[in-house]
Amino acid sequence: MIDKDIMLPNGKTVAEAEEASRKKIEGIYLETWRKGHPVPFFDGEGNIYLANPDGSEDEVRLDRPTRTFHVKRRIAAPGKGRMAYLLS
Repeated sequence: MIDKDIMLPNGKTVAEAEEASRKKIEGIYLETWRKGHPVPFFDGEGNIYLANPDGSEDEVRLDRPTRTFHVKRRIAAPGKGRMAYLLS
């Protein structure tokens, strides 16, 4: 476990850097959703998911030649996905 009070070369603590990163990621999700697009993300096992603008979440397969996603299964209902808290 990393000590969150360690000062980084940029003058911020680890905790401050993590908070800034979290806010930046949340902003990316909100801006992309405002445009009506889902946000792809990956888990540690290489699975691909889409966080949808309605707060739902789908596991998807990427068809690389056509650069399109194909839904394999719904992981979370509207408003129940990992990032759905941003919609409130």
